[in-house]
Amino acid sequence: MENDNKPKSVLNNRWLGLSLGVFIPLLTLIFVSAEANRHLSLIQFLRQLHEIGRLSSLFSLSAIPNLGLFFLFIWKKYYYTVQGVMISTVILVVVVFGLKFVF
Repeated sequence: MENDNKPKSVLNNRWLGLSLGVFIPLLTLIFVSAEANRHLSLIQFLRQLHEIGRLSSLFSLSAIPNLGLFFLFIWKKYYYTVQGVMISTVILVVVVFGLKFVF
């Protein structure tokens, strides 16, 4: 019986999943910030959200594209890449938890 978990492609690795799982939410965060508030810089906009307690909400919403990555790589059976996306999502959950309850 063949082992379905071994890498079959260059695209099936944890580092790719981790990289995409971090990069895509950051890109989403920048895009949403730019569209939501055009007269402030990104840093000013993030500070303003932090002051009113909504920064964690923006970070949570920026994780939604990871769901698309997750299903895409599950469909392609790139399970190692899925693991990387999940690791990056857990890291993002820890960041959101920190923003919500610590800072």
